[in-house]
Amino acid sequence: MKKLLLCLLIIGNTVHAQSLKDALRQNDNEQYDAATDIYKKLIAKEPTNGSLYYYFGNNLLDANLPDSAMMSYNKGLQMEPDNTLNMVGVAKVKLSQGLMAEAKPLIDQAIKKGGKNPLVLLAAGEAYSQFKVKDLMSAQVFLDNAIKIDPKNPDLYNALGDVYTELNNGTMAVTNYNKALSIDKNYTKAFLHRGQLYKRSTNYEGAAAEFQSALAIDVNFAPAYRELGEVYYLQRKLDKAKENYKKYLELSKNNNAARLRYASFLFYSKNYPEALSELNQIKPVDSNSISIMRLSAYLYCETNDTSKAILSINKLWEITQDTTKRITLDYEYYGKILVKTGNDSLGGLYIWQAYQMDPSKTDVLSDLGSMYMKNKRNVEAAKVFEEKIRTGKNVTTADYFNLGKAYYFSKENLKADSAFVKVTELQPNYAYGYFWRGRVNSQLDPDGKLGLAKPHFEKFIEAASADSANISKYKKADLIEADGNIALAYYQQKDYEQATAFCKKVFELDPENSNAKTIMANIKIIREGKNKQ
Repeated sequence: MKKLLLCLLIIGNTVHAQSLKDALRQNDNEQYDAATDIYKKLIAKEPTNGSLYYYFGNNLLDANLPDSAMMSYNKGLQMEPDNTLNMVGVAKVKLSQGLMAEAKPLIDQAIKKGGKNPLVLLAAGEAYSQFKVKDLMSAQVFLDNAIKIDPKNPDLYNALGDVYTELNNGTMAVTNYNKALSIDKNYTKAFLHRGQLYKRSTNYEGAAAEFQSALAIDVNFAPAYRELGEVYYLQRKLDKAKENYKKYLELSKNNNAARLRYASFLFYSKNYPEALSELNQIKPVDSNSISIMRLSAYLYCETNDTSKAILSINKLWEITQDTTKRITLDYEYYGKILVKTGNDSLGGLYIWQAYQMDPSKTDVLSDLGSMYMKNKRNVEAAKVFEEKIRTGKNVTTADYFNLGKAYYFSKENLKADSAFVKVTELQPNYAYGYFWRGRVNSQLDPDGKLGLAKPHFEKFIEAASADSANISKYKKADLIEADGNIALAYYQQKDYEQATAFCKKVFELDPENSNAKTIMANIKIIREGKNKQ
């Protein structure tokens, strides 16, 4: 390809094209250690050739080793102070750290000096589109200019497709990926990136077809297996997902970045013990790795190793004093870990902060509300469940049920009744929705004179009796409470036969029940009084 010919012109005639091609291919294939070995040999042959350090730095940056990448780019500038590729390389590290103000002057300088070199324009375009902080308009301009100089380079169209993907212009993204393939029909990266675009738009079948097309060209193209694994995971085809991820790990020569991604996949698949096993096999090359410490904290929390979890999360907080490096899950898990270690108050604050950072994560509200209820902090629990229901996202019957209980224990009986009404509307056959309506109304009518609780306890008994195959799941105490309240209501209505009948039901479950004995004693007195008249 023309890109490689241009690389040769930059690097010099003493380096064989095949060796450079191999290094680039290994990098694209995410075999970073193998690529590193090749680059070290190339640099040993030409230690003063600055551009070699740029490509080596790219490989290290892709392997999530920004400090090492920075050293390589700076070494390249030391060898060739005017090497514009390494200027862009240093800017890439700055952009990966979110430092746009420090990166922009370096890219401007590189474009000013080397703006007629399509490789420099490509590097600048990729720099502005690959990281969290972006300048997509400038990236588009650089790549358009590069294409004018070298219209037969598929890398340029692929990179421009990536820019349009980030701009959410799928039509133009696909157009440019297709142009790359029209130049080189075996250009696997275009299939990969087109598939990633489809995955992003939730077209999982289309995405899988693209990744499989890449593998039809190169059966050892590791990223396609990773992407297939993620697509299958999103489709809940977990066996296929795991199979493809293992193949990705095998082809990636078990390098740290691949293992970390696989461990992360297992974490999101809720396969926590296996994820922890994979994580523990990662070579300890960087004790300050944010990604490793983050995943360690999450997994130790999920496997209930609280001592290691708190050590890991504290270490994560230490190495992310720049809070822009923290993510929502960090706060969520800090909260969960604190709760597990008994610090519920502070833990709840962190979990609430996680929700405020990302209001789409309404699942944390259910967890937080349940935690408050467990600790009898019912007013706080009610506020949390109110917020969950207000969002309207993934609201469940359980959320209304827990809201009702939180109101009940907070003596907010009218609000509690409304919540349990919603429970019975959503699940008419759920017996405990009626039971708790009965409880609430018994608090509103404690002596049973108005009979407010009676119809709800009757519905509870009816629903529980209809579920005779699972009668054991209904607590004996709850059945006694329901029958006892019905008996009390009949007693207040002066229907002593029905009151007696329900007292007998109570005695069948609890022969010494004091409330039922009191009702029966009162009925006896009333009847004896009538007989004397």
